[in-house]
Amino acid sequence: MNFRQRVYQVVRAIPAGRVLGYGHVAALCGSARAARQVGYALAALGPGGVDKQGHPVPWQRVIRSSGHIAFAGDPVRGPLQRQLLEAEGITFSGERVPMESYRWSPTVQELEEAIAETTVQTGPETSAEPRG
Repeated sequence: MNFRQRVYQVVRAIPAGRVLGYGHVAALCGSARAARQVGYALAALGPGGVDKQGHPVPWQRVIRSSGHIAFAGDPVRGPLQRQLLEAEGITFSGERVPMESYRWSPTVQELEEAIAETTVQTGPETSAEPRG
């Protein structure tokens, strides 16, 4: 599995109503210093936030560690991200998400269980593909 696929796997595991910072996602992927690459992976998603296989990735759940939405590059994405997060029950304090209330901090076991819940086994080879 390449880094981008691992990012999508971790992001799919973030429960609705919770968020992670780019650096935290990178750390959970095993590359703590790759926060920028997490952003690149999420920016590479297709319309509607789907990966190349057409599976949705809840990209809106990844924000800056300060709790702010990263607006760089796309003036439409920021307001959409806020709308999607609010629809999941996340409330903002001004322009930021209070990370102390909404940050997801899984143990390794919780992360692996959440990943297992968001994948489906396909065929006798038991290769895992994300559920959509």
